Amino acid sequence: MIRISYNSQFGLPGKRIAYSWSGRVLTATLEPDGLSEAFDFSALQPGDRVMEIVPDVLPFSPVVRAEVNDAGDLHVVLLYWHQPGEPDSKPEEVLNG
Repeated sequence: MIRISYNSQFGLPGKRIAYSWSGRVLTATLEPDGLSEAFDFSALQPGDRVMEIVPDVLPFSPVVRAEVNDAGDLHVVLLYWHQPGEPDSKPEEVLNG
């Protein structure tokens, strides 16, 4: 299982971060720039925690942290960019993965 929560912050005007998952590989895309980067969490084992990821393509890391609990569930905190007038939070998501 993958549990996703979001760290909300104001985004750059006209920009969005889109996320997609394939198993335990996250692809983050900066829209409308079209820059994408994959983050592979499949090698993480129970007890592993990642607190900092240095991206190769994106100008920032959209991953705040990732960890695997004792049951093997992946917990990931991602950036959620919002603009003024939009909801300032996003609910937690749960995926099979």
